Amino acid sequence: MTRLPKPTKPRFFFKGFPEDVRFRAHTVPEALEIAKGTLYEAWFTALQLSPYLAQAIDSGDWPSPATQEAHETFGELRHTTFEQWWIERGHGLFAEQRAFGRVRVHTPAPGEQPDASVGAASISLEIPLDVSPATLKRQFDELLREHHPHYRDFDRWRASSAPVRMESRKLTSVSINLYLEVYRCWLAKGGFSGQEVRLYEIGEELRLDPKNTVLRSDPPRFASAKHLKMSLLVSDYLEKAKNLVAHATEGRFPCTDDHRWIQRRSRAARTPNAGATD
Repeated sequence: MTRLPKPTKPRFFFKGFPEDVRFRAHTVPEALEIAKGTLYEAWFTALQLSPYLAQAIDSGDWPSPATQEAHETFGELRHTTFEQWWIERGHGLFAEQRAFGRVRVHTPAPGEQPDASVGAASISLEIPLDVSPATLKRQFDELLREHHPHYRDFDRWRASSAPVRMESRKLTSVSINLYLEVYRCWLAKGGFSGQEVRLYEIGEELRLDPKNTVLRSDPPRFASAKHLKMSLLVSDYLEKAKNLVAHATEGRFPCTDDHRWIQRRSRAARTPNAGATD
């Protein structure tokens, strides 16, 4: 059983947390409970499943300098749990090095120097309290449009002060965890070893698409068509997962762009028997 450290004064901020808790400081035990199921745990899982990383650790032959650097950063993950790793190392990798900046009323004294603790460029505001909040919000938005250099394209990860940063992608923890579950099942069936795996079996086992799960009453023609559709779905998820794991192994996450380690399969030869892959 994981032994949690005694609660201390909240002091850790994480840009990868949901917005309703992202701007609050947390103790390590609090942060652990929030981190479960997020992209932080997904990155841990991707590295834990990575056959490239496992082979490199065992052989000492690193496929790239980035892989060795990722291992040195994240540590040995094969024989630990996310809870243990987060407490011992993970929270320190992803915690912001300074608190989130807040809008505040400030009247500078004559000759006063800018506050170095802010850590970024800022503007000082005078907020009249005899104006409606709706009007103030509208005026504040106009000020941001005029003065904020990234008003429309702000990337919170680019602005992160954490030792390890994620990438800004339109990928949710729900979809990523699904891809990784497909990948985990494929590995368990011997996929990485080159053993033939029927992809539709993975889809049926994980119940990815009930409409295309074969029933005993289905005629052979219907069963074949369902197998094909399920295989195509699993193939798409698996390809994303392979790229995700490969990039994670080199310290990029989440990223499903084509990775040089992943062999591309031709999409032209799709037949009703295309239910297996190595």
